[in-house]
Amino acid sequence: MRTGQTALPIPAAASVLRLVRLAAEALRLWNSRRSLRRLEELSDWELFDIGLTREDITIARRAQFPEDPTQQLEQRRRARDRLTMTVRRLP
Repeated sequence: MRTGQTALPIPAAASVLRLVRLAAEALRLWNSRRSLRRLEELSDWELFDIGLTREDITIARRAQFPEDPTQQLEQRRRARDRLTMTVRRLP
């Protein structure tokens, strides 16, 4: 190989990079689904303690494949926290 040449031609390197990113995203989603299954095993009290409800878990379970269910759980928890803080501020 001469100096100045890359190990792979640019189009091939870009394809490999896209494939690696796709695999990383699939792994992240798989881990999120696995975390969701673990959350389903918690009691209602344990879920309440981390700011979630059984309904949150059920709704997140319905997420389509490209969506991350744990992000949905986080959004629901934050929305509930904001609502709680608003109610607490009322006289």
